[in-house]
Amino acid sequence: MKLKRELKKLGIGLLMVCSLVLIAGCSSSSKEQESKDTKIVQTDKGEVEIPANPTRIVSDYYLGEFLAVDTKPIIASPYALENPFLADYIEGIEPLNITSAETSLEMIAQAEPDLIVTITEADYDKYSKIAPTVYIEDGKRSDEELFEYIASLVNKEEEAKQYMDDFYAKANEMKPAVQDVVKDQTVSIVEVWPQQIYSMGSHFARGGTILYDLWDLKAPEVVQKEMVDGDEAYKVISLEALPEYTGDYILYGVLSDTEPDFVEDSAIWNNLPAVKDGQVMPYQQVAFMHRDPISLNGQMDELYAFFTKNGE
Repeated sequence: MKLKRELKKLGIGLLMVCSLVLIAGCSSSSKEQESKDTKIVQTDKGEVEIPANPTRIVSDYYLGEFLAVDTKPIIASPYALENPFLADYIEGIEPLNITSAETSLEMIAQAEPDLIVTITEADYDKYSKIAPTVYIEDGKRSDEELFEYIASLVNKEEEAKQYMDDFYAKANEMKPAVQDVVKDQTVSIVEVWPQQIYSMGSHFARGGTILYDLWDLKAPEVVQKEMVDGDEAYKVISLEALPEYTGDYILYGVLSDTEPDFVEDSAIWNNLPAVKDGQVMPYQQVAFMHRDPISLNGQMDELYAFFTKNGE
């Protein structure tokens, strides 16, 4: 009788162990199957088969778009990683070794990514030999369309929509206070590069979409015509043309390691109404050159603070 009870207990124990093994096996098999699942996406290079749920992503440019939907690439562009607006999100991401094309490819290959997202068409074929690669042509999509597209690669379309809904709600909430300060004055964007001056409108980052598209502020007449209402992204202008291309307010950036004295020490610059009235907002070029959702949010905060402070 005792032996019978012991055999019964042993049988139950073995049954439980077998069940656990089966459950674990099913779970492992399920995860393995999930990692093998793929989907077809439309890219700027045609249809590409990528993992259904990519987890090891390399991006040589686009970063904030992934981070905004809580997806962290394993390797990203060092230039994107220098963006101060992304500083709180990038722990653990390795900067791509851009010493040479060979070092970049070697680093990417060693990381064994399951998806590469690139802005560089010339690198597409090389990347494609390492992992499924999505080429995204720069400037082909609006900022929102680009964000939604990147979010769709990682199945985060709803998260992207919510992020943009919140962003637009915030822009609309800020808009009346900014318009109350600026009124019918004009706002311009000027950026200094080595011996070059760039004028920009609403098509080339630097907060332009926020100023002109979301807050409906006006640019100087020539900028409004060519780079806000028109399709021109930017224009290289002479020092002598500054009075024509600058308005009552100036957003002013300087490319890293650039000496801006040829502008700032000139009589033309110092006689501009915005300069004389203290209505110039210096911006950090590495932060304002990006158009991802996190950067746009940070830019909007800085722009709002600048205008409302000027209105006090």
